[in-house]
Amino acid sequence: MFIERIVYSCLCLALIAYTANKYVKTEGTFYIVFLGFQVMSILIQISSLFKGVYPNYAIQAFIFITSILVPAFLFVLEYLNIDLEEFLAVKMGDIYTRRLQYNKAIECYKKAADRNPNNASIFVKLADSYNAIGDRRTAFDRFAKAVELDRNDYKSYYEIGIIFNELNKKSDAQVVLDNALRIKPDFTPASELLALVLCAQNKYDEAIHVYQDAIKYAPDNYQLYYSLGIVRTELRDFNEALDCYKKAIELEPTLSEAYFSIGQIHLLKGELDEATEAFRSAAQSKEIAAKSYYQLAKICILKSSEIEAISYIEYAIEIEPSYRYKAEKEPLFKDIKDYLTGVHMVSQAQMKLEKAIDEKVKKEYEHEYEKEEVVNVNMDDIEIQEVKEEEIEFNFMDKFNSND
Repeated sequence: MFIERIVYSCLCLALIAYTANKYVKTEGTFYIVFLGFQVMSILIQISSLFKGVYPNYAIQAFIFITSILVPAFLFVLEYLNIDLEEFLAVKMGDIYTRRLQYNKAIECYKKAADRNPNNASIFVKLADSYNAIGDRRTAFDRFAKAVELDRNDYKSYYEIGIIFNELNKKSDAQVVLDNALRIKPDFTPASELLALVLCAQNKYDEAIHVYQDAIKYAPDNYQLYYSLGIVRTELRDFNEALDCYKKAIELEPTLSEAYFSIGQIHLLKGELDEATEAFRSAAQSKEIAAKSYYQLAKICILKSSEIEAISYIEYAIEIEPSYRYKAEKEPLFKDIKDYLTGVHMVSQAQMKLEKAIDEKVKKEYEHEYEKEEVVNVNMDDIEIQEVKEEEIEFNFMDKFNSND
């Protein structure tokens, strides 16, 4: 037993020497901490050896962990070429990033970069954190450093392309995005951005080739088909564009923007029934319902269906009030301009009521509004007097009915 304890102590001393050597080479603060614990444990071991006292289980566990397990762990890290301080700094940075504490994450990643200035992945994490706080200039520099260290870092090329595009340096963006796709041809985000950059330079044919290549790698990506349809539309290649939009809808039936684009093409081609069907499908989406109803109103005017056009205009205005002013300036709606002007007047009265802050003042205003005896509306030199809000719309509708 005595000899075993001597051998054990010698092993601990050897591991202490290994840890000290690591500290001298790397000057890592973690190593000096581990070294302190190891020295403490070996002193306890030697003291108990000479006194002939056998340590209790807690002290034995402490000695085993600090003298054997920790050095073994450090040896494994060295074998895997992992710097402990760098490793822990990166992990702490990742934790702060998940918590959206980007400034703290930056400090951690900077420490890791100082420990290992040749690790491209650290500079990528650092650049992403600078991006998150809006420091695009520093982010650009860190992405550039990552690319310098790793020429196959396609994601950094892509991020640099984004920054170049934002700075309106389209040709530079095109170069780095080409590099990203050269490294990873199936990287769809880079393909989409490159196509947009090409379109911004009026290189539509090149953009089409980019989308077509991207579709080869991602045939189920509806957004690629939709974007290709937009470029085809820009080139007035309507039949090809329609095929693209229909394929996008086949992959994603709820893609309302594609229905709207189909409606626009049919409207340009004078195919009013097909356009109506497409815009009605697009109107199912709340995001584009207002502009879809507005287009439906145009179609109704073209079909000489003013009453139905008014209904669609009302739907559009209810969703987005700005369409009232847009419709008033639209030459196509000249036949219902009087109606639109009347609705505008009534709406202004409603807005005054809604903006009344004091409830008492509001009630008094409503009372005066109901008793108002004269409402003047200029409609083809016809003066309408002594009517209420409901009567204004009714009289406009009568006018259209009489015209029919």
